[in-house]
Amino acid sequence: MARFRFALQLVLDRRLDEEEAKRRALASIESKRRDLLESLRSRQSEIAAGRAAWRGELVGLVDPASLRHHAAAGVGLFRKAQRTVLEIASLEKGIIKARTEAVDAARARRTLEILRDQRLAAFALMERRREQGALDEIAANGARNQRGQEFALQHEVTP
Repeated sequence: MARFRFALQLVLDRRLDEEEAKRRALASIESKRRDLLESLRSRQSEIAAGRAAWRGELVGLVDPASLRHHAAAGVGLFRKAQRTVLEIASLEKGIIKARTEAVDAARARRTLEILRDQRLAAFALMERRREQGALDEIAANGARNQRGQEFALQHEVTP
């Protein structure tokens, strides 16, 4: 029996590699996004803790220098949080693009896999037909030989 060989296997392998690269790129961007979200949560908790400390200093004797210090620190943390939000927003666009590219790469790979499966099915059908033809030929030759032997026995010359 002949062995199936997909003529476009190298192209399929290349598409698999491309799809894997696109998935890794998407995972990398999503990892950065998760890190930034964690950083944002951390900054938000720092801002909340700073506000709580600032409120605590409003009780009793008020130190204006300390209030300025807390206010400046709060503004600095708020600006860092805003920068983080902007970075997350810019990553979102990259994630959408990377996800689209990964889906397109998967679609291109799947198209070739479907073509390979169709060609494999056609190959298997042709092989079955060839084998059946060979079996039919063997059966026909066997029947022909048997008829020839029967004919020879019927017309055998006796001395």
